[in-house]
Amino acid sequence: MVLTEVYRNVDDIPNIGSYHIETAMVKSDDLMKNILRVKTDHGNEYGIRLDNEDQILENGSAFKLGDKQLLVLSVIADEMIEITPRDINEMGLVAHFLGNLHKPVQIKDGKISLLLDKVVIKMLDKHDINYELKKVQLDQPLEYLDLTK
Repeated sequence: MVLTEVYRNVDDIPNIGSYHIETAMVKSDDLMKNILRVKTDHGNEYGIRLDNEDQILENGSAFKLGDKQLLVLSVIADEMIEITPRDINEMGLVAHFLGNLHKPVQIKDGKISLLLDKVVIKMLDKHDINYELKKVQLDQPLEYLDLTK
């Protein structure tokens, strides 16, 4: 079966307990794909091909399989680097370095998060920049900075 439309996010579905739910575990970078094949915890395989370009996949995206049946995407936790620059100069240094490496990042609450990368860790250690390694379940995929928006 090929699913072409996200019904809702599982968090926004009233009476979710009345549904039979199949869960498919996906990697965070799979959320960027328009075409995806998944296998559920029930052993069923589904294809996902979003017809509407405005729809995005995210952690908890639900697809209707039947009247009271849903397929829900659950993102596998990623090993992430969370960088906490001390000041604007350090933020600039980190942003410049990550930009040169073309790393997709998430910037939130003064912190820069990206997927684990040994080259980045070496640079952070060399420049004594604060960071933590964390397992994080992303709601949306990391993105490259787009200054045209």
